[in-house]
Amino acid sequence: MRHSSFPRSSILVYGQDTVHSLVQPTIIARVEALLENNQVEDAADIANNFASGQALDSDEAETLEYIHQIIAFALFSQTRFVDAAPHFLAGALDPRILISYFPELSRPLFTDGEEADMYDGIAKRMPIEANIDDLIRNYSPHLPPSTREAPAAQEIHKILREEAIVMIKSFLQGFKGQGKYKQQEVTDTALAILFARSGDTTSLISHLESTNSASISAVEPVLLEAGEVGALCALLKARGDEGRVMEIWKGLVEGRYSDSSVSDSLSNMFALLESKQGKDRAMLRKWGVWLTVRDSERGLMLLMSPKRSAKEKDREEDLTVLSELQQLHPSAARKFLEWLVIVRRRDDAELHAQLVQACVDELLECLQDESTLKLWRAKFASYTSQSSQKHALSPPSTQLQHPQSSFFTYFVSTAPDSPSKRARLKALFALQALSGYNAEMVKSQIVASGFEKVLGLEVALLDGKMGMHRMALRALALTLRDPVSAETYARTGGMVIPSKAVEACGMGEWGTLFAANSGPGILEREKSSEGKGELVRMLLEVYMEDGEPQQTTRLLSSQAASLDAVDVIPLVPPDWPLSSLSPFLTHSFRRTLHAKHEGQIIKAICAAQNSKVFEGSYLVFREQGAIVEEADDEEDGDGEPESFNEKDGLAEKIALHLQDQQGIEVGVTDVHPGVSNGEEVDVR
Repeated sequence: MRHSSFPRSSILVYGQDTVHSLVQPTIIARVEALLENNQVEDAADIANNFASGQALDSDEAETLEYIHQIIAFALFSQTRFVDAAPHFLAGALDPRILISYFPELSRPLFTDGEEADMYDGIAKRMPIEANIDDLIRNYSPHLPPSTREAPAAQEIHKILREEAIVMIKSFLQGFKGQGKYKQQEVTDTALAILFARSGDTTSLISHLESTNSASISAVEPVLLEAGEVGALCALLKARGDEGRVMEIWKGLVEGRYSDSSVSDSLSNMFALLESKQGKDRAMLRKWGVWLTVRDSERGLMLLMSPKRSAKEKDREEDLTVLSELQQLHPSAARKFLEWLVIVRRRDDAELHAQLVQACVDELLECLQDESTLKLWRAKFASYTSQSSQKHALSPPSTQLQHPQSSFFTYFVSTAPDSPSKRARLKALFALQALSGYNAEMVKSQIVASGFEKVLGLEVALLDGKMGMHRMALRALALTLRDPVSAETYARTGGMVIPSKAVEACGMGEWGTLFAANSGPGILEREKSSEGKGELVRMLLEVYMEDGEPQQTTRLLSSQAASLDAVDVIPLVPPDWPLSSLSPFLTHSFRRTLHAKHEGQIIKAICAAQNSKVFEGSYLVFREQGAIVEEADDEEDGDGEPESFNEKDGLAEKIALHLQDQQGIEVGVTDVHPGVSNGEEVDVR
């Protein structure tokens, strides 16, 4: 049986109405008596002796906690804060009770009506002051003019306030990790606030790294006010609240917050989003445009990541991102638009029209630079003059002259590399390869700017887009003096720049627009031989109208397969020498003779196959016991002439003969000997 912790007595005195006992006072009574006489040190010695050298049961442990708490509050009331801290800790006081005396801690932590458990008798030992400042002020001596205004009193208040902070820190650090969850949350939160307000960044970070129960809502405003943004971000990242971390880093970039420990918050934002590529599309969508406005190069790398999917939902998001960028950062929007069309292969007429318009606007903007305009005019004049001089000096001859390079190749090889050159190449590629834009409006824009001559290649391409093939061919062949591009246009059904020339420019992914005929945005071509021949004949008429015998001769020789001599000869002017047509007529006659001989060979092969089937059919009928009869020339009984088709009735006759031979019933069927060309062979 467990002995009672109360003192025992062997002397009882009975009165008429009472019973008295002579006992020793309890430890609680002794401590309280000492505290009443302000003998705090003696009370502390009794508490220490009571706990030393023996194991305490639960009642004794609670008694000891009570003793330490009343001693602590006695010291606390006397503003002996440093001495009170170990007794608060030994008494296992609920930290919320002590924190309630510190408004800077209790205000963000507690709600109205919140309660905490304590021992009976503790409340009367607690100071009656509402907070630590009133306690210090009431305990301070009265100095004129007042306790609040006297310099000495203010200095005393400052020293005691610092000691109170040391006390609460010491108590909370010792209590950390103990008690229920609510007590742990209050302890961790209060410590974080104390470290932040004192500027102890090292202790703050160490505390936050070792705890996960501090209240974010209570800590965040204090840390932001104290400039401890880095510590707050570390806590938020540990809690997994990366969205709030991005918001705080945004505040650092915009200057709403400041923290010298965070060196480059913008780079931190990029790094976090890069780690979320392919995992958190919503976060990328939310921050991608904002980051692109601040750093277009890195922002576009995020938005144009190859990890992104091509789902319909992503397509709608891409269009939304493009719209926002066009309002906030037009140059970045143009690059993003290029990526959507060139890399993502968005087959959208509206996007194609926007990209063409963006390329044309950039091209016309480049021509506003006087040096660029002079250079391109010089390139145009140099190319056309060389071509005209070459044709004028070339003597009439049946020997064909090798054509010069196209204007496009000439421009690419001679113009120095520059942003304006790349802008013109992009505009050319977009005008040719993309569809869905208003070619007439784009041409009107170029003409209105007064650059239609220096941009002759672009204007010719737009004429072709509008279906004005003759005008386009005249511009290429006569105005630009570019026979190579003119023949390319006629041969391909509307293309001015071949895919090989695009690849040679080194424009990277722009060449993918020309890689396959079935790709998005590829120019619709006239693929029939009749359509190509029509454009070639149209180019021939253009050359003949202008009196270009040399170019006409070369065109007739190179495109003889697409032209018919019957259509060409009437177009030739009477005064042209026959020698100019000799190569074309020679090739045409040879091709006609070759086709005739080829037809004869095919006919002979077919006749041989027919003969082979004809001979083999007799063997088939003989094996089946068939009788082949010739048709009678006489008319039948009805006065109608008999059919001269030897197959009529042949199957029935064969069936009857087989019945006579074998005495069995035979089904009637038609016999069709197979041949290689799939035709039915007459068997006579």
